Amino acid sequence: MRKKTLSCSSTHPATERGQELIELAILLPLLLVIAFGVLDLGRLYHAAITITNAAREGARYGTFFPEDASGIINATRAEAQASSIDLSTSVIQVSCPEGCGSGLSIRVTVSYNFHLIMGLVLPDPNLELIRSAEMMVP
Repeated sequence: MRKKTLSCSSTHPATERGQELIELAILLPLLLVIAFGVLDLGRLYHAAITITNAAREGARYGTFFPEDASGIINATRAEAQASSIDLSTSVIQVSCPEGCGSGLSIRVTVSYNFHLIMGLVLPDPNLELIRSAEMMVP
């Protein structure tokens, strides 16, 4: 009966040694850019949805208290804060195009600066998200 022994010699010729390392060095930056790009897109999507919901919540508050601009802004910030988006430095505009009376509309617009992780590779790492919501005052 023949004994099986393990061989220490590689199945690759001596000229191909280190080829996998070079291939990894070439592909790893590309894979990291793709991974961080997907991460940024997910964060951007989350921020856009959160800011839209915050503007909608501010407009909803404004339908009950149309003259309370600071309350509308606070309701907008509180809604965004619940989803871990800080609107303290953002611009929140409350407007009543035709007045804030019954049967008229109130509009809340939120401008938010979104900072990309991939800002090191892009010329401008900031995106401005602008979302607005409009509702009728009963």
